Amino acid sequence: MRSFFELLPSRIDQAIAGRTLRTFRVRRQRDRFGAAPAASDGQPRRLYIDVTVISRHDAGTGIQRVVRALALALVDEASPAWEVHFVAATRRRAYRHIAWPDAGRAVAPIAIEARPGDVFLGLDFSLDMIRRHRRQLAKFRLDGGGLWFLIYDLLPVERPEWFSPNNVIRYKAWLETIAGIANGLLSISQQTADDLKHVLADQYGLTGGYSTGIIPMGHAIMESVLQNAADISSAPSVRFDTTHPFLLMVGTLEPRKGHADILAAFNELWRQGSDYRLVLVGRQGWQVESLCNAIRNHPEHGAKLLWFDDVDDLELEQIYQACEGFIIASHAEGFGLPLIEALGHLKPVLARDLPVFRVHEDRGVHFFPANAEAGELGDHIRRWIGDIRAGTVTVKPPVANWKKSAQAVLAILD
Repeated sequence: MRSFFELLPSRIDQAIAGRTLRTFRVRRQRDRFGAAPAASDGQPRRLYIDVTVISRHDAGTGIQRVVRALALALVDEASPAWEVHFVAATRRRAYRHIAWPDAGRAVAPIAIEARPGDVFLGLDFSLDMIRRHRRQLAKFRLDGGGLWFLIYDLLPVERPEWFSPNNVIRYKAWLETIAGIANGLLSISQQTADDLKHVLADQYGLTGGYSTGIIPMGHAIMESVLQNAADISSAPSVRFDTTHPFLLMVGTLEPRKGHADILAAFNELWRQGSDYRLVLVGRQGWQVESLCNAIRNHPEHGAKLLWFDDVDDLELEQIYQACEGFIIASHAEGFGLPLIEALGHLKPVLARDLPVFRVHEDRGVHFFPANAEAGELGDHIRRWIGDIRAGTVTVKPPVANWKKSAQAVLAILD
């Protein structure tokens, strides 16, 4: 109920505010900011990295693996010209310094303030806190700081039917906030950059006045794990038998991820006597109650069909290593991190034929038609597995890593 009342002003606003009013508000906000002053001489620039969500609850999603890996890499790659600080906000407390990832480290919880050349990097997916503390962030920019945000996708605007109504409201309120205050916007792929440009122009009349950049994504899960090497070496084994071949899907179970299509295809294969195993790793999302019930009550559940909704990064790393091949069936993505995580483990990948995935074609990714029915999709899966077992699938690992990702961010911020 609290969420309903907190979002009520945004709910009403989005119901009545048209493009003209949204454009006016964004333009009025942006007109408050002049040219950024030069960085202070003799002082390092401060980079404030927002880790609001992950510092409170690390759900192990793809976005959080990106946040964790990139935040840690930025600390390692920043030159002495930068001071890197992790910051977070709560409903009642504005953005301030926090001790992360080492919660035991002594850090004074001082609210962030800008001097010329400082940068706030909205790395985490902090929809509510950015909106709630927009005045603090606007003052940060007025005082000479830069506001940059990483955009993962625009799907809640482009395909709202795939998301819960509250999350669509939260996302749109966040996007209008950053459209009004951001110096620059980073994207995780060319697809996301193109979508961002279109949405900002279409929704807010914003066609310029902000900087952009595309960040290459790393893929190594172990580079984002916070535990030390001893913890990694003593990680518990995978909870199912990995000695028999299995196909893997990774990602939250939600409508756009395409799990239902893959399950239907495997149903056809199993009906024909196939012994292929399908392993699903991901938490239950929204609008998938019928799918989750179908999985739990499936006659092959626990045998040829396995679903784990509480896998941590250490276990996921082992599952990637053990799988025979990887399937990504999303109907849309801003990037598709699990795809390059699988390629990073030199695993064959079968993907829905989308432009965002086609950029990986030269790395050995195979494709099935975007609108394939269960029977046709099953045929593609059967042929793909046959090629894997015949040794005719060649996989090339991604060239980017989190070190290069961090270097790209720092180069853009310079």
